[in-house]
Amino acid sequence: MKSIPEVQFRSEKTTQVNDFEFVALEDLMSAIAKPRDHNPYQPHRLGFFVILIITEGEVNHIVDFKIHTLRAGDVMVMSKGQIHAFDEFSKYKGYLVLFTEAFMQKYMAQSTIAQINHLYNYFLRQEKISNPYHNHIILRVLNEELKSNSPSLPNIVGSIISIYLLKLNEENNRSTVVSIDNKNLDFFSHFKQLLEEHFSKTRDAKAYASELSISYKHLNEVCNEIANVTAKSFIDRYVILEAKRMLVSTSLSVKEIAFKLGFDEPTNFLKYFKKHTNITPVEFRNTLA
Repeated sequence: MKSIPEVQFRSEKTTQVNDFEFVALEDLMSAIAKPRDHNPYQPHRLGFFVILIITEGEVNHIVDFKIHTLRAGDVMVMSKGQIHAFDEFSKYKGYLVLFTEAFMQKYMAQSTIAQINHLYNYFLRQEKISNPYHNHIILRVLNEELKSNSPSLPNIVGSIISIYLLKLNEENNRSTVVSIDNKNLDFFSHFKQLLEEHFSKTRDAKAYASELSISYKHLNEVCNEIANVTAKSFIDRYVILEAKRMLVSTSLSVKEIAFKLGFDEPTNFLKYFKKHTNITPVEFRNTLA
């Protein structure tokens, strides 16, 4: 089977702003017809950050194996490392904002990056954000500013994107209704970091609670507040997504993937995967072959 390509940032235009691109979707769709190193209609992994803004009509967009229906005024934020694909039957009208981690670190304040961390944390919730008013403003300002030759343009663009992401984050938080305790968000971020580092060694929520120096009950309370699931469920969701990514982005056998994920026996992985997805790893792989 073919592995999923990892697409790195490569601007098609020469601009004053390094590691940043602002492109109309209609222009991108026209360019897709030209030969390239990957098929945008097939799953590919992002090596940068993306903001997808829909201005007209309705499209289906695939992110991490889930189809999202987006309409005029909707925005989808995608993080570095996620797998996505354009839908070849949808007529995309809108814009893509592309930028790298280097752009964020150079032109965005650390306090802003910390504040929008929740927005880009795709393991919490990956849903569209309806933001027509601020979309209109950001598109008008970017279109105007990117025509200028100002030596301050990179900093101006960084400020514009910062404000827009902060507004998206506010809208996202409003849609969740429940306010989030910052201390619990810190606990959750640390838990997720530990999980990313050690999920192949342990899937025991109590072990992570011990590492965080909090009780298992407290960790469950944190996960329920932030992600609306128990700690164990969050771990399972993380492991299943990593398993799906390995199944579609590598040529490793199911047995090899099972061992990489920390399962002692491939049969245990088979049972685990089917329990959480209702299909076997091979069946999942074949759906995207």
